[in-house]
Amino acid sequence: MKFISKTLAIAVFSYLGLSISHAAEIKVGIIGLDTSHALAFTKAFNDAKAEGALADCKVVAAYPKGSPDIESSTKRVPKYTEEMKKMGVEIVPSIEALLEKVDAVCLETNDGRPHLAQVLPVLKAKKRVFIDKPIAGSLEDSIAIFAASKKYGVPLFSSSSLRFASQNQAVRNGSIGKVSYAKTGSPASLEKTHPDLYWYGIHGVESLFTVMGTGCESVVRSTTDDGKIRVTGKWSGGRTGIFEERKGYGGTAKGEKGEAEIGKYDGYKPLVVEIAKYFHSGEVPVSAEETLEIMAFMEAADESKRQGGKEVTLASVMKAAQAKLDK
Repeated sequence: MKFISKTLAIAVFSYLGLSISHAAEIKVGIIGLDTSHALAFTKAFNDAKAEGALADCKVVAAYPKGSPDIESSTKRVPKYTEEMKKMGVEIVPSIEALLEKVDAVCLETNDGRPHLAQVLPVLKAKKRVFIDKPIAGSLEDSIAIFAASKKYGVPLFSSSSLRFASQNQAVRNGSIGKVSYAKTGSPASLEKTHPDLYWYGIHGVESLFTVMGTGCESVVRSTTDDGKIRVTGKWSGGRTGIFEERKGYGGTAKGEKGEAEIGKYDGYKPLVVEIAKYFHSGEVPVSAEETLEIMAFMEAADESKRQGGKEVTLASVMKAAQAKLDK
């Protein structure tokens, strides 16, 4: 979708007898003020100098409650609530109250476990929604969220900001041809309520899937020489993708046309731009299939750990998760 300048838009809408806010502005609501992402995204959306898709999206309301029991999250809520108020964002007492005031939603709760319950009223209200990583706190909830998306006819997507970093996008778009091997790394701090990589390692895993694409068949969990997490994935066609826990973000990829550095962090804005484009068009930049494969990769890594480093297929953990849902 192409975007015209706000000056031209005002002139066009004035000629047609419409107001710019009525014709173009998308009112955005935020669920969960227990992560710095809520503040960063609001600043990007509400920047007076914003251009393109961002120029016509504005965060107007937020529902602060996020995680019920993760101290690192819950202690942030009072401070972040006050900071949102200072940015002119209205704080509301419930998700239902939020939905009455907005056109689209960013579900930012840091804890993935409440996401399914929090997103259902949004989908029922037919509001477009972005769900921050992890999309859920379990593989079965991840499957259920996409099933609800399909049921209510509202497309949604979830992603780490690392996906839209320039290095990753260049390789995904063919700068080195089809990738046969990639290794990415990121910090991977753990949270006992989530599978190991869901909490933070997902950043490096998202980079890995951005350049490798779907088609991972199995994983083996091991450790690096210094005792950090290593997960080696086998992709169809004999390709290999590796995630390693490390300080900072980075990695390398090898393709038909050579090698490239990948995995660099470019900030939040590239992701927020993609969210704004999706709010306008309804077209998701990340498929449900790819996100579910990412979640299955991380779940299979935990299962491999439980089995002492044995190879675990993604199909097996998907089957187990679906069986839990079927009950």
